[in-house]
Amino acid sequence: MALPSPRVWSLARLSLGFTLDEVAAGLAGLDPMDALLVLAINQANIAPLTRDPEARRAYGALEHAAPDTARRPATVNAIANSLGVPFETARRRLKRLEAAGVCHTSSTAGVVIPEAWLTSPAYLESVRAAHGRLLKLYADLRAGDLLDPLPPAAYDVDDGVPMRGAARLIADFILRSVENLHRVAGDLTSALALLAVLDAALGPADAAACHGAASASSLARRAGLPGETMRRHLVMLIDAGVCVRTAQGVTIAPGLLSRPQIRALIEEHASDLQRLFAGLAERGVVAAWELAGAGAPRRRA
Repeated sequence: MALPSPRVWSLARLSLGFTLDEVAAGLAGLDPMDALLVLAINQANIAPLTRDPEARRAYGALEHAAPDTARRPATVNAIANSLGVPFETARRRLKRLEAAGVCHTSSTAGVVIPEAWLTSPAYLESVRAAHGRLLKLYADLRAGDLLDPLPPAAYDVDDGVPMRGAARLIADFILRSVENLHRVAGDLTSALALLAVLDAALGPADAAACHGAASASSLARRAGLPGETMRRHLVMLIDAGVCVRTAQGVTIAPGLLSRPQIRALIEEHASDLQRLFAGLAERGVVAAWELAGAGAPRRRA
């Protein structure tokens, strides 16, 4: 099977790199696994609000999180299923997160990420850092002329960048990206390990350059995972024929990118990145960047 086109290849590389940056950064000091749990819960909590234009206006700015009373609780089972993790793993992690004030759990209603945590200094700093990475990604995409034409903003942008609204779109993108990797890797932690391997292995411009290998320890640092966890899941990926071990370290298996499932993964990452920026443009984020003179290139007409 033919390899992806150079444009799709470039989009996928940027998509995978951005996903890994976001996962490795965690969220307000949380490790990557806990951060993904929190993202999934919060997205479920606010799902009804994202379909309400007035709510999107009211809760788009960084200082305005939706109140607890407006949030729809999510069940532990639903969150575990959405991430593909065992119920007991999710329950155990959420119990620890609740003790730290990150979530509230009710045996009858479900789990909510409270407004107090979503307006905490640590969380807000994480959102600002993620937004900075997003702006850099936009600049890289524009410099490579990789984005499709973007839709006009559907919201006023005179009040600044809707940073919290952008964070919700980033969260959707990250969760979808990890889900795509999960289908190949078999479990959530192996998906994060594979993400780190792909980031190290893929070449800058074409598939012929995908020979980069990295040690388990460097991959662990890059993904924000414990070293032993990374080593264990790399063994699983090697046993599954997805990765191979070389004298230089671990890399993707020869011919992996020609497999239909992997080609689909690459194409999905490319299209998901386009979808992310179309959503950011519709939400008014791109126009607000331009209005604020944030340094991002201007859109094509």
